Amino acid sequence: MSKLVKYYGVKFKKGDYIFREGENADVMYMIHKGKVQISKGTGSFDEKIRILGEGEFIGEMAVINEMPRSASAIALENCTLIKMDRESFNETVKKNHEFSVSVIQLLSERLRETDELLMIYARQDRIHRLYAEILAEILANGKRDSSGRWRLLNKDSFISEAEERLLWKRENVLSVIAELLAMDRVKVMKDRSGTEWIAYPTDQNDFLRQDINPGRGTGR
Repeated sequence: MSKLVKYYGVKFKKGDYIFREGENADVMYMIHKGKVQISKGTGSFDEKIRILGEGEFIGEMAVINEMPRSASAIALENCTLIKMDRESFNETVKKNHEFSVSVIQLLSERLRETDELLMIYARQDRIHRLYAEILAEILANGKRDSSGRWRLLNKDSFISEAEERLLWKRENVLSVIAELLAMDRVKVMKDRSGTEWIAYPTDQNDFLRQDINPGRGTGR
């Protein structure tokens, strides 16, 4: 890599922005020495995504699609980076076997990470969608229990309606309800006849007290 540093090496001091989110992108970097923090703005906050070190790439999508930067990169310490535009990148890939192998490994790893993130986002989306359905239905049609502390929704009826509205399979609805139960977003209560009800507190503080009266239903 010494030749790459000689021809394309650039230095950044600790705290320097290498690039900022939203900027036009036409170059990528490989970290020769130092550490770089990648962060992404979420509202008024900067969410720290990852810290990258020697041998890793940053901003590589610039030489692939030239889209604006999707995140910011900040030097966590004094850094030496190898800076390349699309032309120099293509030329180096052709001539430098070690570099081209590194690029292939990077793209494979980033693709795997993207797939994993998409799975996480899809799961979160399913949870949020069903939770919103439950809240909307409880507000519209939920009935109070005898204590007045819970709004109740017939579990079987809701599942059937959710299957139709969301075009989900029954087992998928049940799976997300189980996740909402584990997250303590809702509870399931059973009356004396054995009918199960999705329960949401009229007072959210009830979830903190965890004191469902077993005489009126069994929380689980």
